Amino acid sequence: MAQVVIVGNGGHARACLDAWDPAPDLAPAGYVGPAAGDVLGLEYLGDDDRLPLLLAAGLDRAFVALGSNTVRAAVTQRCLEAGFTLVTIIAPSAQVGATARVGDGSIVLHKAVLGANVRVGCGSIINTAATVDHDCVIGDFVHVAPGVNLAGTIIVGDRALIGIGASVVPGVRIGAGATVGAGALVLHDVADGQTVVGMPAKELKR
Repeated sequence: MAQVVIVGNGGHARACLDAWDPAPDLAPAGYVGPAAGDVLGLEYLGDDDRLPLLLAAGLDRAFVALGSNTVRAAVTQRCLEAGFTLVTIIAPSAQVGATARVGDGSIVLHKAVLGANVRVGCGSIINTAATVDHDCVIGDFVHVAPGVNLAGTIIVGDRALIGIGASVVPGVRIGAGATVGAGALVLHDVADGQTVVGMPAKELKR
């Protein structure tokens, strides 16, 4: 049985472990993070600086369980450069279409739905009860928050955040690094790095 190092020790790490499908070939070995905490009873393996030592000891698989898109991307890159293989987690209660594909290091949490021909990139989070309809393309290190509804043929750029309960109509493009506020209704494309809020969603002026 392959042992997997969990990178992270916060609430998102606990959510990821709670969704872990008890597959016979993978099991969490413990977690690394800035300090010991309560990660559902897992052994604390030390801080991130211990990753090379863990790899040398034969623990060559990792799952990066960090909520921030930017931090998750950076730590994932560090793990890949060190030589770790990323694992993917799909909760048993999630529904993933037969033609959908989920990238390395991503997670599909409880009761989320991925429709036909959906593509999810590396290191992304499809959170609790989110729905992603047919032919959507979700980039790398995206967070689709709980209760989000994405209609068909939507493109979501790398590192975008779609806030809890937001809805997006078919064919819209959400740009790289964009943020869609909680509960927003997105009717039009969102530019790279733009933040939109409200119903209908409009740019948040800072």
